[in-house]
Amino acid sequence: MKKPFADFFRPKSLEDVVGQGQILSKGKPLRNLVDNGNATNMIFYGPPGIGKTTVAEIIANKTNKKLHKINGTTASVSDIRDIISETSTLFAQDGILLYIDEIQYFNKKQQQTLLEYIENGSITLIASTTENPHFYIFPAILSRCNVFEFVPCKPSDVE
Repeated sequence: MKKPFADFFRPKSLEDVVGQGQILSKGKPLRNLVDNGNATNMIFYGPPGIGKTTVAEIIANKTNKKLHKINGTTASVSDIRDIISETSTLFAQDGILLYIDEIQYFNKKQQQTLLEYIENGSITLIASTTENPHFYIFPAILSRCNVFEFVPCKPSDVE
């Protein structure tokens, strides 16, 4: 399968990510989690195209977790269960990081299914949304996640 052109330029480390200094600079909360090798359950929110998926991929690589990416517009409960079935295999010996893009499209049943696996530690969830998560994500999931806001890059960041 061919990679999208943008993947060739995608940052491979947090130092290469443009912008997001409010959460990724040395000493900031998200940077501290990653530098310490911890991947907690997280929700990233902000406009499209500013690095949410890229940061999730970097976290998966840095923590040696097997990354599974699904999209909230097309994924089903059975997709979640298929991923969970890998937790007891050699393919996921360091754990599974489940990245859900556009989680705001998950219905209540899908989110409640996720909750079970978040609570028992089967998966580490990183979800992203372009919408305010406090309006779209089940409160029980929100209470078990660190929420990080990604902001648009400033011209000075790009320079």
